Amino acid sequence: MASRQRIQETLRDFMDKAKYTVIEGADYFCGWADPKGTPQPIPAGGVMRSTGYTHYGPCEVWLDEKKGGCVLHWYWLGVRFLKNSYSWQVYKECIPLVTTPKRLRV
Repeated sequence: MASRQRIQETLRDFMDKAKYTVIEGADYFCGWADPKGTPQPIPAGGVMRSTGYTHYGPCEVWLDEKKGGCVLHWYWLGVRFLKNSYSWQVYKECIPLVTTPKRLRV
């Protein structure tokens, strides 16, 4: 019988179902972030900026479907060439967000 290979549709799907060892102190689903931490305001213009990475690799950003407050899920699979072979590192963050009420001008 031929084995069936599962196709991952998203990086999130792959990273949330892959079997790998998480460094001590980090959470499998949220890395070093605290999804129950103090909610952060949604960035102006709804734009997220992230810089300073030294590894190549794909990334994805997801928002859950809650109104008024939500959690931003950030996934990055860092790939690097070290000691004559490629290695990969998993980075995940879960950041609680909150909308700030807008005042209507009268």
